[in-house]
Amino acid sequence: MIPLDAVPVLPLPGVVLLPDQRMPLHIFEPRYRAMVRDALETDGWMVVCPVIGDPEAEVPPFVGVATAGRIVAHQRLPDGRFNILVEGVLRVRLTEIDFVAPYRRAAATVIAEPEDREVASVERTAMLSTLASVMRVVRAMRPQFEFAVPTELSSSRLALRLVDRFVTDPEMRQRVLEAERGIDRVMLTTAALADLWTAGETLRAIGSA
Repeated sequence: MIPLDAVPVLPLPGVVLLPDQRMPLHIFEPRYRAMVRDALETDGWMVVCPVIGDPEAEVPPFVGVATAGRIVAHQRLPDGRFNILVEGVLRVRLTEIDFVAPYRRAAATVIAEPEDREVASVERTAMLSTLASVMRVVRAMRPQFEFAVPTELSSSRLALRLVDRFVTDPEMRQRVLEAERGIDRVMLTTAALADLWTAGETLRAIGSA
């Protein structure tokens, strides 16, 4: 069970973990080595989330909505560092609790996944059509590119998968994560893919000039 009263938090600048995403991380700071050791001795739960503002601040605040994940694979290195693979599981709302050395923790409230009932077939089709345009541009520049579209997923879950695979901008990833309705998540994903397609078309035109 996720420790909802005191889940360990790993705040990283510009890093947004999404549900279903598997994120490899290299853990080298002593405080986070301790976090990983503690997590591995229990159920492996931790929250990976972006900081807000200056990451060099003494105690940079972190976002209020993030993804709780579990360590599903790890490699303990001889010098005490770790390579870990964290799988995003649940969206949670975070409230930081009193600090207990050596790492930060938060009380977490699970946020239910948005329902798809407000997502019409036309919105799903638009998202997939925009994705197809992006993939055409990517394959024109990288013929070896492969991505099997998981069309069996619900629209809101599919949107998460597409953002995980194609969208690197942390602000957009966070907006998609925080979306309360399935239709909002789908529309944000479609807009992010459209931006990628426009940028890709521009790059391809420059490259062929």
